[in-house]
Amino acid sequence: MTDSIRDRLKAPAGHGEQSGGGDTAQSSLTTNDFVQTDSRSSHGPEQTVPAAVPAVVPADVHPRDPKAVQRAERLVAALFLLAVVGVVGFVVSFILVPFDFGDEGFEYYTPALGFFMALALTGVGAGAVVWAKTLMVDNEVIAERHDLASDPQERAETAALIKQGYEETGLPRRSMLRNSMLLGAGALALLPLPFLKDLGKTKNLTEQMAKTGWRPGSKLLDELGRPVKLGDLEIGSVRSVFPDVPGGRRMADSAALMIRMQPELLKSPESRKDWAVDGHIVYSVICTHLGCPVKLYEQQTHHLFCPCHQSIFDATNSAKVLFGPAARNLPQLAIAVDEEGYFVAQGDFNEPVGPSYWERDDSYPDKVGT
Repeated sequence: MTDSIRDRLKAPAGHGEQSGGGDTAQSSLTTNDFVQTDSRSSHGPEQTVPAAVPAVVPADVHPRDPKAVQRAERLVAALFLLAVVGVVGFVVSFILVPFDFGDEGFEYYTPALGFFMALALTGVGAGAVVWAKTLMVDNEVIAERHDLASDPQERAETAALIKQGYEETGLPRRSMLRNSMLLGAGALALLPLPFLKDLGKTKNLTEQMAKTGWRPGSKLLDELGRPVKLGDLEIGSVRSVFPDVPGGRRMADSAALMIRMQPELLKSPESRKDWAVDGHIVYSVICTHLGCPVKLYEQQTHHLFCPCHQSIFDATNSAKVLFGPAARNLPQLAIAVDEEGYFVAQGDFNEPVGPSYWERDDSYPDKVGT
């Protein structure tokens, strides 16, 4: 009978064993001398029960009901195939779902990618878990510590255990599971491939970020989606406006504020004289400091206030910064009136919207019609 760990600790050093260089106890993981120690009782002598290494499960034997095993096998295969569906859906969504602002259905692009990616990862992960829980044999063993350098017999036994574990997975005899797993896991390798399609666009990233949803001729819509018409605003009033494009009212970078004041109060430079209509002027609501919404308008001073860090902009003079941490004026949107009397945009904002920590060209010209 092999001594337990506790007996070895009580025994004095000697008999060819070193006491100070670490644990040199030989492994007990063999079919002849493997022991399982029952230490639940604190009284009485230690009891050791021989525990033989379990034999390899034959190809046609399983400890569970055969019908249950068959159902589990089909479920695992279905989960792996679900992963394939997720990968295919991801690739199709990446290619076919509209991405650009203004295109119909562009708001579904990111949710579709996320849904199908989750489907693919869940299929492979759940399939592996169900496989391990329902189709693999559970063996609990206790092995004593041993030296890192194992003897040839232990290495042979380890190889036998690895082979046994491989047999217990069912891979050698369950071709449907093996093939579906390889198909599902292999399909995951296709997930990052569509991203290679857009690597060439990064060189124009600054130009892309400078664009919003405003287009030449886009009508100005209010919060309820109604076109804003000349005469709808009283002097001293303001209104949030959005571009008349699909999903325009959900484009955070395209939100703007229309202000109406006495035309003679405007101090626009000569290059912007035709950007306002009868005292109506439009600015981006995204603060050039940290992007907070600038929608607080004071009628007497004609100042716009940022509620986050108290930047102040002069609405009469191209939204010039008067106070606060903002480093740039608010971008302005050139507007006009169509034949029906509705306000329309002449183009995009005159410069990129948002905080000033982007790398910008200081000579960025005023632009209309882009």
